[in-house]
Amino acid sequence: MPRPVDSSDLERLGGDLRQEMSAMGADLRQEMSAMGTGLRQEMHAMGEQIRADLRQEIQASAAETRLQMDQFESRLLARVDASAAETRRYMGVVAEDLRSDIKAVAEGLGALDERVERFRGEVREDFGRVDRRLLHLEVRVIGRSGPA
Repeated sequence: MPRPVDSSDLERLGGDLRQEMSAMGADLRQEMSAMGTGLRQEMHAMGEQIRADLRQEIQASAAETRLQMDQFESRLLARVDASAAETRRYMGVVAEDLRSDIKAVAEGLGALDERVERFRGEVREDFGRVDRRLLHLEVRVIGRSGPA
């Protein structure tokens, strides 16, 4: 027959149970603390990895952007150079046209100067003839009227 349980046995059992529970609680706290530390370390390592990955992506993106800007700048400079060359060619044609026009005007002015000089010569000759005729006329008028 089983032996009856007395209160001292119960108290001892209760004490043992409390000690065991306390030890289990302490072990559990230590495990939880170790897990927390491990998790914090893992999270810190993951954060560092994410930061490193982001830095690499940012640097790669910056390098790609610089490359695209350099290519854009090259294309833009090529267009500006081509436009400048086209403008120089166009202005060369315009300048040549202007030179041609100026030469034609200068030749026209030379021809006009020659005409004006010929006209002046003709006018001088005509005035010379008129002067001679007036002198002849005066001589005749004076000759007819006799000495006064």
